[in-house]
Amino acid sequence: MTAAVLLGAAAFFAYCGWWPLIATNIAWLDFGDRAMHQLGWMFFRAAPWGMPPGSSLLLGIELANSIALVDGLPLLAIPFKLVAQWLPQPFQYWGYWLFLSFILQSLFALRIARELGAGCLIALLAAAFAIITPAYLFRIPMHMALSSHWVVLAGLFLYVRRVPPRLWMWPLLLGLTSSIHATLLAMVLAIWGAALLQRLWLKRTPFLKLVAELLLGLVISAATLWSVGFFGTDSYAAYGYGSYRLNVLWPVISYGWSQIYPDLDHTKFDYEGLSFIGIGIMALLIVAVGSGAIARLRAALSLRWLPLTLVTVGLMLFAFSKTIGVLDADLFTIPMPAFIDALGSWFRSTGRFIWPLLYIVTIGTVVLVGLRWRAAIAVPIVLVAFVAQAVDSYPKWSEFMRHMRPPAATWDIELKSPFWERAAAAGYTPIRSIPVDIAFGSDWKDIGYFAITHGMDTDVAYLGRTDKDAEKALRKRALEVLATGAFEPRTIYILNDVRSALAAARHVGPDDLLASFDQRMVFVRGGRHLADGLDPFPFWPTD
Repeated sequence: MTAAVLLGAAAFFAYCGWWPLIATNIAWLDFGDRAMHQLGWMFFRAAPWGMPPGSSLLLGIELANSIALVDGLPLLAIPFKLVAQWLPQPFQYWGYWLFLSFILQSLFALRIARELGAGCLIALLAAAFAIITPAYLFRIPMHMALSSHWVVLAGLFLYVRRVPPRLWMWPLLLGLTSSIHATLLAMVLAIWGAALLQRLWLKRTPFLKLVAELLLGLVISAATLWSVGFFGTDSYAAYGYGSYRLNVLWPVISYGWSQIYPDLDHTKFDYEGLSFIGIGIMALLIVAVGSGAIARLRAALSLRWLPLTLVTVGLMLFAFSKTIGVLDADLFTIPMPAFIDALGSWFRSTGRFIWPLLYIVTIGTVVLVGLRWRAAIAVPIVLVAFVAQAVDSYPKWSEFMRHMRPPAATWDIELKSPFWERAAAAGYTPIRSIPVDIAFGSDWKDIGYFAITHGMDTDVAYLGRTDKDAEKALRKRALEVLATGAFEPRTIYILNDVRSALAAARHVGPDDLLASFDQRMVFVRGGRHLADGLDPFPFWPTD
């Protein structure tokens, strides 16, 4: 156990360095979805408490939903908000979470291997392979909450335990996962369902105790999802189902995670299903097949293992999505039942659902080789395979730390004109956009950071899910503002296209401001004085 903890900690420092452990260092979070997650926490911290507790009432204004729906890790966000007045400004908890996740990734992988019969050293090497799994390391810089793969390993551990888990174990894991990420919860729920069926078939747990566990697990999951604000939208459907998928050749498509293995072609968005097993696991699979160790896999069809086999294969089929892709070709599209299509749209990036099977393959392969020979032979074989895979993937897993920005308590944004500071100092809030500017391709990062660091609200936001009715109403309202000139006072409007700017120009009064600052066209009712002494791009004439 101690060795697994040390291994996880060492892997964190090798992959992330120590800068993310500086509580006020947010410089490393100023990129991609990491910025979305940090901004989500910053707005949540500043917002008044709502009901449910995970409600976030500022970011997005009318579209604001919850800390859960910006992947803000409610498990830490809510407790830290309780003590926000004693925390430094700014504050980030993501580095500490990643540190803990590396350790738990190592611990649960080791425990799985031990339950499968591996010796101490082989189990530790299985944990090492779980840590350097490309699907895990690839996810960390993108989606920090979603990279908590240890909950999947924890679910697999509870399934493979030779002693049935106690009544509280599964409900605790479900509650924790519900406060981390919904996609991970779906995987853990599937593994739990397999575990319930296994224990029912084999009569490993009294029936009434299984019923109690089922009810307790469902109640805790639902209560946690409500409290973190997961139900804060009318629709969970999003684009991407059929594109963000698993490639049929998933074990052998490297996505650049190998220096010596051929980089096979793939479609544009199936990186969400990245699940390359690595050259070390490939080599160990060949050893397992050649030595006959693979014969132990016959047990996968036994009553003990069949439920898990069916569930993980089912998750893999779901990961393929409705459009089947091989290499860089779309082969065909399968008409799906309405409920499967709806599930695919809810999760959109179905390629991720390969992770339970990927970890079974990774850890199971190491264990098979470890059980085939005594430790004096098996350990060197597995160790060589691990070193080979770690060295082979080094250019990829070393990128995160090599490209990390030096520690800083601020972000460098494009809003340099004195106009913005003047407007904030004069009490102008909120910042609105016309047309409504949301999602990843919008101006959400710079505007959002400026807004939260100046006590302002904004509807320029990147939200994981939005209430479609609220979004429709906001877009309608924006069009009415352009048509009628009913611009709100003490509000900064960012006009995102020429048509909107020309429409706004028809309503410019002598004290109003319509000008361009930092390549952003803004309209401010009664805000002409904010441009005094500046040389903004003039507003367009109305004729």
